[in-house]
Amino acid sequence: MDIGPRIKLARARAGLTLRELAERVGVSATAISKFERGEVAPRQSTLLHLAEALSVGIDYFFRDIRIRAVAPAYRKHSRLSARAREAVKATTVEAVERLLTVEQLFPSGFLTVPKLPRYTVHAVEDAERAADKLRTAWHLGSDPIEDLCGRLEGRGIKVVALDGPQGFDGYSCWVNSDIPVIAFNADVPGDRQRFDLCHELGHLVLKVADSVDAEKAAHRFAGAFLVPAEAARVELGPKRTKLSLDELLLLKRQYGVSIQVWIRRAFDLGIIDRNTYDALFRRLSAQGWRTQEPDGVPPEHPRRLRLLTHQALAENLITPSFAATLLDESPRTRPQSAELSEPSPDLEREYLENEELRAFVDADVEDFHDEDC
Repeated sequence: MDIGPRIKLARARAGLTLRELAERVGVSATAISKFERGEVAPRQSTLLHLAEALSVGIDYFFRDIRIRAVAPAYRKHSRLSARAREAVKATTVEAVERLLTVEQLFPSGFLTVPKLPRYTVHAVEDAERAADKLRTAWHLGSDPIEDLCGRLEGRGIKVVALDGPQGFDGYSCWVNSDIPVIAFNADVPGDRQRFDLCHELGHLVLKVADSVDAEKAAHRFAGAFLVPAEAARVELGPKRTKLSLDELLLLKRQYGVSIQVWIRRAFDLGIIDRNTYDALFRRLSAQGWRTQEPDGVPPEHPRRLRLLTHQALAENLITPSFAATLLDESPRTRPQSAELSEPSPDLEREYLENEELRAFVDADVEDFHDEDC
């Protein structure tokens, strides 16, 4: 079995370079590269060190690879470094693999098959109409959306909450060409999470013309999906010369949408003019609300993986230990320095009791202690 792709995925998720992982394991970067390309197999002790260095169980390297292709929904200019972007992608892929693993335990027809509509956008305003059409298709009306994650998961979208790096907002992609995925940052306020989720949903459903700024279109879609024009005019009125921050705070609590998004919606819909819009943002800045608004919105939580795992456990389809693996709750020990101690007794025992591991071919990694690549 070729475990190279699993090593590479775990290294990307950990945010390590070839050289950094090599230093933790005690081999050369060339050896790690050869492991990942499947040119040689790590010997038993090296595999144990790899597991410790990457904070995974030995079984991780021998899981089926369920994701063969990942296509980002939109290639945006990110504030993240290339390494951080790869870590986000790898963490998302690993989480979706666990979800696909538990899903395949259930009979055909038990789960929702994702069928997302696509909407062509030739102008930013078209994104507004696309949001209305999707709300209609999903029978949402114009009311506030509670449990946004639940709504998305109910439509077959794989939603992943990440402890993302600073500057990470969201990530959307298609895996295996037909499975929609949205990842969002678990470490930001709930109103920000909800907007980011809808922004990434926009990237999945909008077919944006080259002449249109795709980020602006996704922003407009997100605002319209969370606060439809009909709801905004009912709550604020058709035309206003001023808006009270107190009323916007009340609406924030009701819709789970930030004050800043409400102001922008009012401007986009012509409820307020540019002067009122600018004045409101000056007031927000003066009160320090541009960076931290009052009245936090509860965070969003994906539940599909946990729900299906407990259902599978209740039906005796999986063991408790495998349920812990699916939920990423297996005990792990991350090394505190680049120098590793001897493999732990638990890992030694796992290796000795696993026939597939014992049959694995050793590689003479000492041959690869040449100049690091």
